[in-house]
Amino acid sequence: MTDVSPPPAGAAAPPDWTAFARAGEWGRALSAARIGTAPAELTEVLGSVSAVQEAVRARRLPQARRAWVGLEEALRELGGGERALLTSLLGPEELGAALGVLEGLGRGTSGESDPEALRERLAPALAHPLTRAEALNALGVLHALREEPEEARARFGEALGADAGHYRALTNLGNLDLEAGHPAEAEARYREALRFNPDFDGAHHNLGVALRRQGRVHEAVGSIRRAQRLSVRRSQEDTRAEMREQFRTSARLRLLRWVLLAVAALVLFLILRGTGG
Repeated sequence: MTDVSPPPAGAAAPPDWTAFARAGEWGRALSAARIGTAPAELTEVLGSVSAVQEAVRARRLPQARRAWVGLEEALRELGGGERALLTSLLGPEELGAALGVLEGLGRGTSGESDPEALRERLAPALAHPLTRAEALNALGVLHALREEPEEARARFGEALGADAGHYRALTNLGNLDLEAGHPAEAEARYREALRFNPDFDGAHHNLGVALRRQGRVHEAVGSIRRAQRLSVRRSQEDTRAEMREQFRTSARLRLLRWVLLAVAALVLFLILRGTGG
């Protein structure tokens, strides 16, 4: 169990990380645990859960998978009642299955054109609190593609009910407002999404479109340019992460890396020897 000394007389007690964890607010749970000087083993677990949640919100599923692996490892190092509580809240095995379902969808609906068929396929993700919002968002996207805006709006709303910080669902609601001819309402949605993730390029771009439709051209250009910069940066980050993962999992690529390093060292040695003569 966490060994935390009682606060001095008159001092406010540290926030209870378990209350945030039970509410699914994992980032706040991590912050509360750090304020309360929780042991490193506990903050490691909470940090991994928060990383899973953020990666799922961003639909960066390979990163979510890696964070889940780290979560399982961190849970094994944690003992006592904290491990039991977190295991009951997280269901690590069920979370792994839920992430697998989301990964199987790819970037679209992987051929699913019927919402009920997709809902059945998404059942493990719908059942887990860390993936439910993303699964509902996927259902909303399918309804939007089928030109069923009311059903799409309902699913996006359910996604936000499951995770108020799911900024992509918020952005999708803004997209529905924009398509319905309500750019001011769309702007409010996009700005709310950016409150949760100021670097979300999709919300910046669509905010620019909403501003332009309101005649605020100068502001629109600024938003769209920022979206372009963030999109390039995200693409670069994803490429680097993918390369790191390939080197980590591929013995052949690891060997190639060492060969290239050896060749570079040899070239440097020959250059230095030549200049020394």
